[in-house]
Amino acid sequence: MKPFTRFSASVVALLLLASGAASSAADFPPLPDANATITLDAQEWPQKPGPRTITALIHYPGGKKANINARTGLMLTLHNWGGHDCIGTTNPNTLAERLNVVAICVNYLQSGKKASIEDPEPYDFGYLQGLDALRSLGRVYLGLKQEKIPFAEGRLFATGGSGGGNVTLMSNKLAPRTFACIIDMCGMKKLSHDIAFNFPGGSDLDARWSRDPKSKNYLSVDEQEIRFVGHPDHLATMKSLGQRTKIFVVHGSEDRTCPFADAEEMVNLMKAGGYDVTPYFLTAKTPDPARGFVPLDGKIFASTGHSLGDRNQIPFHVAGAYLAPEGENALEREILSDFDRRDELVRYKTSNGTFVISYKDGLPTGRFEADPPPPTYKEHLDLTYILDDKGNRKPITTPAEWETRRQHILANMELVMGKLPGITSRVPLDVKVIEEKTIGTLVRKKITYQSDADDRVTAWLFEPQAVDSRSLPAVLCLQQTTNAGKDEPAGLGGSPDLHYALHLAERGYVTLAPDYPSFGEHKYDFAPEHGYVSGTMKAIWDSIRAVDVLQSLPIVDKDRIGCIGHSLGGHNTMFTAAFDRRIKVMVSSCGFCRFGKDDVPSWTGPRYMPRIATVYGNSADKVPFDFTEIIASFAPRPFLTCSATKDSDFDVQGVKETLEYARPVYKLFGAEANLQGYYPEAPHAFPADARDVAYKFLDKHLGK
Repeated sequence: MKPFTRFSASVVALLLLASGAASSAADFPPLPDANATITLDAQEWPQKPGPRTITALIHYPGGKKANINARTGLMLTLHNWGGHDCIGTTNPNTLAERLNVVAICVNYLQSGKKASIEDPEPYDFGYLQGLDALRSLGRVYLGLKQEKIPFAEGRLFATGGSGGGNVTLMSNKLAPRTFACIIDMCGMKKLSHDIAFNFPGGSDLDARWSRDPKSKNYLSVDEQEIRFVGHPDHLATMKSLGQRTKIFVVHGSEDRTCPFADAEEMVNLMKAGGYDVTPYFLTAKTPDPARGFVPLDGKIFASTGHSLGDRNQIPFHVAGAYLAPEGENALEREILSDFDRRDELVRYKTSNGTFVISYKDGLPTGRFEADPPPPTYKEHLDLTYILDDKGNRKPITTPAEWETRRQHILANMELVMGKLPGITSRVPLDVKVIEEKTIGTLVRKKITYQSDADDRVTAWLFEPQAVDSRSLPAVLCLQQTTNAGKDEPAGLGGSPDLHYALHLAERGYVTLAPDYPSFGEHKYDFAPEHGYVSGTMKAIWDSIRAVDVLQSLPIVDKDRIGCIGHSLGGHNTMFTAAFDRRIKVMVSSCGFCRFGKDDVPSWTGPRYMPRIATVYGNSADKVPFDFTEIIASFAPRPFLTCSATKDSDFDVQGVKETLEYARPVYKLFGAEANLQGYYPEAPHAFPADARDVAYKFLDKHLGK
């Protein structure tokens, strides 16, 4: 590996200082002359408001500051959950001597068994702890510069074990332009529901957070998302800022404390994001170097569990060639560090706002900036304009401008339905086959999948019995309001007109028909403790996870997935497709009309959207979205409504109006032909002529 350009960061820093782009370092007291403990201020902890300090243990090469030279780097070595000083991580003196670094152990927030395990406050899980570690590193980094002591400013590293591995990863996230190399040893990768709320799952750790918004220990989705070090959007943000850290992940494949599944997920997400990440997944089974699975050697790698082996030697074993001060593979950051930049460009978007990591004072602080509420559109028929923050109209002239309005539509839907679950709700699917039967040329499987942390969904899956090398299109088939649930679309009961999961499978599609919450085998009580404001949002999430199931199947073409449903399934199709663009084509049979021509109170039961009654007074004029906007949000994706002329549930004229008001948006994309309506002479039903039109529509747009 070609080494990074040495001293380039120092040169850039001098240029910025000369131009006035960066201020001088803070007026720190001199660093101690020999190994010692220093104390510094830390950011306030909301659980215990007021001033807070942390301590850092500094270990110089040879024990003295005078031994620092132009090739001396800095390295964090961070203790485990429940530990303090340098417990559970690599010995700082060994690091200082072998690597020519100033090694720094940090007693970050909740260090020690009492504070992290026995006290009632929830465990921070890396956010303020990462800021504490960075403030300690920055104190030494900026202090050496203030004292004009030459050192290798680009040789900044970090390692840690278990909780320290988590803080190592978080430090790299919160300072994406700082480290040349980090080594995570069996650290936690995300604050999953089982760890945060002590749910049954992959870990026995209990971080003592609460899902109750009234609790002092409440964990918001935003706080949970910032603590996910593998968050794809955040990884992309880090890349855009210049992230080039070499990352080593050492994890036991049978780790039950910090679940191995989380480690594998994070590594895969980092690889997908273009990161330079090297996994060492310790296994007692057949090694698979291509996937990072390596054998035990009985010495350094001695366990496939949480202990790993000799944590004092692991960083040298996996990364020694990159950490060494000299040599062909020696790593050195070649861009300006976050400490030097004094900016606020490190920003991570979450579900309801943005976390800003500020380096304006050199040492970092973090804050959360909540998103403003979406603009209120008092009517929902004219889709040709955007409202700005002051309520002024701006004409929409391009698809890019329409995207802003589309985001406003989704945000207003969430005001009624509740927030779409964030990425941390995407638990492993854990698909289980309950039964399997051959039906003619098809294989029918009853499966269950994990939708969220505390709920499984049962579904019927149809696959062709004999498949060539081609991947097939798939259709998600959503049920109407019936206690039969998924059985009706699967052809196991109910109306033969609504056996569309079976019909489409016979046409060559892979189809999946899940139960709607509270129907069929999906026993669900809609209690707010589950984390959903509405049954509608719970159903949307279950359907999104059903798309995850389809995309996980090797037989399915991930880019050719459609969705179809009748009545309840018709509007569930529409709600899901509004939030999930992986659904490429949609068919809704007798599923909607404009709220102004509908029985609005019928939408307010627990299975649907209670806020329509409790917040918006059952007024169609007050509900902040309508089906005109939902249909327009699909553009340019193909959408067909089959709306019966004698439907007593949904007024057909109200359906036709929605299409006409959405049509200008499809025209904006040059996709008017993708918006279609078919109106059979029938009551609330899906008759043969409508099904024929619908199935051919799917064939056309999914490439059959």
